[in-house]
Amino acid sequence: MNLNMKNVSVASRFAATHFSRLSALTLLALASATTFSGPALAKAQSHDSHSQIHLPQGKAHKARADKARADKQQTEQQTLALAGLMAEYRHAAKAADVNGARASRDAELAQQLLELAIARQAAQGELLKTDPGAALRSVLPESKRAGLPAEVEARLAHRGELQGELEVVYEDFEDPSLNRLQHTLVTDKGRVVLHLPANARTAQLKTGDKVRVKGWQFNDGRQDAANGDLVVDEAQDGLVVLAAGADTLAGTSSVSTMTPLSGTKGEQKLLVLMLNFQDNPSVQPWTAAQVQQMVFGTVNDYYREASYGQTWLTGDVKGYYTLPINTTCDYFGMDSYAQQVAKDNGIDLSQYQRLVYMLPQNSACGWRGQGTVGGVPSRAWLNGELNLLTIGHELGHNLGLKHAKRLNCGSGYISDACVAITYGDVLDIMGKSEGHFNVFNKERLGWLTAEQGEIATADKDGSFLLEPYETSPNGVAKGLKVRRGTDATTGEQLWYYLEYRQPTGFDSFLAGKADTAGVLVHLNSSAEDIESSQLLDMTPLSSIYDLDDAALVAGQSYTDSVAGVTITTEWADGSGVGVNVSYSGGTGASCVRASPALALSPNTSAWVAPGTGVSYSATVTNRDSQDCAADSFAVSAQVPAGWSATSNSLNLAPGASGSVTLTVTSSASAADGFYDINISAKHGSDSQYQSSGLVSYVVETPVAACVLANPVWSLTSNSSGAVAPGTAVTYQGMLKNNDSDSCAASSFDVAASLPTSWSADTASVSLAPGEAKAVSITVTSSSTAVDGVYDFSLLARNRNNLSYQASASANYTVSAPLPTCSLAAPRITVANPVGLELAAGSLQSYSVTVTNQNGQGCDDVGFNLSASVPAGWSADSANLTLASGASKTVSLGVTSASTAISGSYSLTLTTRDSVNSGYQASTSVSYTVAAKANSAPVAVNDSVAMSSKTSISINVLGNDSDADGDKLSISGVTQGAKGSVQIMAGGQLVYTPSKSFKSGDSFSYTVTDGKATATATVVVSLTSSGGGNGKGKR
Repeated sequence: MNLNMKNVSVASRFAATHFSRLSALTLLALASATTFSGPALAKAQSHDSHSQIHLPQGKAHKARADKARADKQQTEQQTLALAGLMAEYRHAAKAADVNGARASRDAELAQQLLELAIARQAAQGELLKTDPGAALRSVLPESKRAGLPAEVEARLAHRGELQGELEVVYEDFEDPSLNRLQHTLVTDKGRVVLHLPANARTAQLKTGDKVRVKGWQFNDGRQDAANGDLVVDEAQDGLVVLAAGADTLAGTSSVSTMTPLSGTKGEQKLLVLMLNFQDNPSVQPWTAAQVQQMVFGTVNDYYREASYGQTWLTGDVKGYYTLPINTTCDYFGMDSYAQQVAKDNGIDLSQYQRLVYMLPQNSACGWRGQGTVGGVPSRAWLNGELNLLTIGHELGHNLGLKHAKRLNCGSGYISDACVAITYGDVLDIMGKSEGHFNVFNKERLGWLTAEQGEIATADKDGSFLLEPYETSPNGVAKGLKVRRGTDATTGEQLWYYLEYRQPTGFDSFLAGKADTAGVLVHLNSSAEDIESSQLLDMTPLSSIYDLDDAALVAGQSYTDSVAGVTITTEWADGSGVGVNVSYSGGTGASCVRASPALALSPNTSAWVAPGTGVSYSATVTNRDSQDCAADSFAVSAQVPAGWSATSNSLNLAPGASGSVTLTVTSSASAADGFYDINISAKHGSDSQYQSSGLVSYVVETPVAACVLANPVWSLTSNSSGAVAPGTAVTYQGMLKNNDSDSCAASSFDVAASLPTSWSADTASVSLAPGEAKAVSITVTSSSTAVDGVYDFSLLARNRNNLSYQASASANYTVSAPLPTCSLAAPRITVANPVGLELAAGSLQSYSVTVTNQNGQGCDDVGFNLSASVPAGWSADSANLTLASGASKTVSLGVTSASTAISGSYSLTLTTRDSVNSGYQASTSVSYTVAAKANSAPVAVNDSVAMSSKTSISINVLGNDSDADGDKLSISGVTQGAKGSVQIMAGGQLVYTPSKSFKSGDSFSYTVTDGKATATATVVVSLTSSGGGNGKGKR
C-alpha cells in the first residue's frame, strides 16, 4: 500500500467518527461555524451556509466571527445602558415637579430612552444574522421593563407564539460563504424569519408545512410588527409541525427523514415566466425560444437521463411580463407580484406544479438562484442564469434535495481544520457540476430503490457487483450502501454510499479522469445534515484538481476501524465494478462513540447582584450508536477567576437524555456587565467526545428593596349638595403613592361602591413613589331615586397588588326640584302629506297632528293652525288648546282655484303659540291639480263644383272646428276614384281630375288636434255650364 493509501486507511478511521462528534448546541439557523471534537482534530468547520473557498482557510470564518463579536459587544453595552437609563427615568419620576421642571426632564429622558432603544433594536437585528443565541441572551428581563414608556416597550423583543405556513428556501450565491438555508414563517399578518435551535429536526422541514412556533420575537425597526425575526425555543414544543390528525414536535420526532421524497416522479409541469421590472421594462435578455430550448430541451434531457426516464419536464414559457415594482432582490415580493401578473394574463396557476422565474441579471443581489425546498407549487428564481447547472440545481431543491458537499481536510484527513464545503461535490448537480445526482440523492428522489434491486445493502461480509451508473438499470445494482453505524438519538442508519461513474451522457465530462476507475464514496451524517451527502476523497492531495481522482480504484482498500468495516475495489472495467465489504466479526455491528447533545436553559440572561448563585439546567443526550453500552457524562462550567460553579454527572444509555442542574456564583466584587458562561458535557469513556454551549450571567448592582404600602386617598369635595335624581356629580380628591423610593411606579384604579341602578365612571392614574395627583370621579344617581342622603365609598387600589388600597367616604343628596315652565316650539306632523290628484277647484283634506312640547311646569297653551296657499285658493284654519305634552289631530281643508293649472303645488302648514308667537313649527304638504281631458275635433263634409277639368284647391278646414280651441291640421287623405288628392303646406287640398273624370268624384280626409282625429268626405262635381255656383270651399 502506498503512502496515499495509508492516508486513506487512517483517514477512514477519522471519517467514521468525524460526523458523529458534532456538538448539538453549537449550530443555530445562522450560526457561523460548527465545532467538532475528536482525536487529532481540534476543530472543523461546517460551511453549509458559510463556507469560503475563495479566501485562505479560516479568514472568512474569522471575518464573520469578528463581526459577530463586535455586534454582540455593542448590543450588550446598549442593553446595560438602556437598563441604567431606565433606572434614572424612574428616579426622575419620583421627584417633585417644580414649575413643570420634572415634566420637562421626564420628556427628555423618555426621548433618550427611545433613541437608545431604536439603536439597540438595529444592533440586535445585525446580531441575529450572525449569532441568534447572543441576541437572545441580550433580551431585557421583564423586571427591567416595568414603567417603560409604551413606545420604548414596542422596540423590545417579546414572547411570541405564531402559526402559519413554512417557506424553506436555499439562497445560492457564487461565493458559497454567503449561502444559507432560510426558514420563513408566513402568517396571515406577515413574514417572520425563524432562527432554529440546533436540536430542531430541520431535515424534516419543507416548504408548505403548517407549523406552530414559540420563542422570542424581534423587530429590527425597518419592518412592521407583523414581520421581523423569531428565535425559536429549544423546548420540545418550540417548533411543532401541524400534521393532519396530529402535531409533530420538530425537535423530537422519531419519524425517519430518509423516506423517499414525494412528487419526484413522472411529469413535472413547469410554468416559466420571463420577467422584468417597471424601472427597466425593455430589458429582455432571452427570447422565449431560447428559454424553451434550455428548460424543456437541455434541462428536461438531463432529468430524463438522470432519472432513467422516470421524471420529465413539460409546461409553458410565458412573458415577458413587467412587474409593477422597481428592480429588487426581494424574491418573496417578486413571487407575489409574478403570480398576480400571471393571473391577470389569464394563466391558470393551478395547472402547474412548479413556477420558475427568469429574471434579468441584478449584480446587487449576489445570488445566482433561489429555490424552495419542496412546496406546492415550488418556486425557483434565476438571476440572469440560463444554463443547466443553475436551473437544474434549483429544480433539485424544488424536488426536496439539499446541497451535495465534500469533506476537505487540506493536507489529508489527519488535520486540525477539516471543512464540510457546500457545493464541494463537483460530480453532482447539487454540488457544482452538471453531472448526475449521486446515489444518495437518487435514493432520496426514489429513482433508485432497494426494492427494485437498484441499490444493494452490505450489512454483512460479501462481494458486490455494480453496473455503470449512468445507463438504464439492467438487472444489476447501481449503488451500494455500507453500514457504518446508527444514530442513537434519531434511529437513523448511517451509511457509506458507493457508485461507479462512467464518462457517458451528462457525465461525459469525466472522460480521462480517474473518477471512472473505481467507486466514488459518499456518506451521510445526522450531525451534519442527514439529508445531505458528503463526498470523500480516496486519494487526497494527489493533484491541484484533487477530486479528479476521488474514486477508490481497483486494488485499493478503505478501512474504517471504528465502524469495523473495510471496503475494497477488486476490479473495474466498462461493464461494471466489483466491491468487497468485510466487517470485523462479520456482522457490521460496532460501537461508534459520538459527542453528546447538550441543551441549556434558561436561554435568556439572569440579571443578579454580585455574589448571587444562578442555577442552569443542562439536558444531555447520549448520541453513541445503539451498539454502545451506557456511559457517564461530566457536566461542568467554566467561570471567570474568583467565581465558583458546581458540577454534576449522569449515566445514560445510547439515545437516552437526562438533566442536571449547575449553580454559578459570581464574585462579590464582580463588575456590572454581561458574562458568557461556557457549560460543557464530556463523555466519560473519552473526554475528547464533548459538547459545549453558552449561558449568560448579568451582574447588576442592586438598588434598595421596594416596600409597598397603602396609598393615601383624601377627598377635597365629598358631598353633592341637593340635586335632582339622575344628576351627575363630580367628586375630587388627592391620591398619593406611599411606596418606598426604590419601588417602580404603580398604577392605581379608583372606583365607587354605589346603590343599585346608580352609575359612576372609574379613574386610573400612574404614580411614582411619593407622587400625588388629583383624581376625579363622576357619580350619577338613578333617575327614580327617592329624596334622601346616600352615603357611599370611593376605593383606590394598587392595580398590581389589590391588597394595597385606601377608602374615602362621600355622600349624595337627592331632592326632587319643583317643576318649572320651559317653553318649546310645538311639533306638527301630517298623516297624508302627499295629497290626491284632483281636478282644479276640488277640496283636499289633510290630517294634521299638533303636539305641545312645553315643559311639564307650563300652563295649557292655545295654538293656531293655518295654511299658506296660492292666490285664488282657499284654506281652513283651526285653533287648539293643549296641555304640556298633549297632542291633537284635526282635518285641515284646502281648495284650489277652479282655473288652477295642472301640476303639483307645495303648501306650507304652520302652527304657532297664540301668545308667544315665536314658538312655532311648519311642515310642507303637496296638492296636485289634474290635467283637463282633451275634446276631439269636428270635421264637416264638403262639396266642390268644378267649372272645368282642371286642378282645384279646396279649403276643407274652413268649416271644421275644435271645442278646446286646439289648432287643426290634416293628417291624411284618401284618393278619388277619378282623380288624385294632394295635401298642401298651407293646410289645403288640391284635387286633380284624371282623363276618366266625367261628372263627379269623392274622397275623404282626416283632421287632428294633436291628440284626437275626425274624418269628413269631400264630393267633387263638374257643372255643365262651367260656372262656380256649386256649394263648397275653394
